[in-house]
Amino acid sequence: MDLPEYSYWIIAGLALVIAEFAISGLVVIFFGIAALLVGSLKFLGLLDDTTWELTIFAVTSLLLLVFVRRVLNDKLMGQASEREGTEDSAGLIGQRATVAGPFSDGVGTVLYRGARWQAQSQHPLEDGQMVRITEHQGLWLTVEPWNADHS
Repeated sequence: MDLPEYSYWIIAGLALVIAEFAISGLVVIFFGIAALLVGSLKFLGLLDDTTWELTIFAVTSLLLLVFVRRVLNDKLMGQASEREGTEDSAGLIGQRATVAGPFSDGVGTVLYRGARWQAQSQHPLEDGQMVRITEHQGLWLTVEPWNADHS
């Protein structure tokens, strides 16, 4: 069975696109897209010279890698950024928690939505007492006693 020349480009392109899912570096997919483009152009009869096929493949791959990868990488992978101020991305500040055992030297644990958190407080706190979360830093919470004024 003799396959037409364009089918090799199409098969290689599909294999490279599928390989991106296994490799996951957002690189191989652009070679696959370029190979699919060359295979499509060859199928349509717009390419018939191997030199042009390889040139279009190389140029398209390079352009996709340089320009499209940066945009897709930012959108798909996200960008790390420094947080400013007292931003609380988890939405914990102002929430109510329950003390899970007495605090010793201002340090203890609280329960918030079924999860145990390390907590610190300038106030003496007792087991079962309701507290307000005033600060959230990593795995630590700063809490204060809950009072009716804030409810």
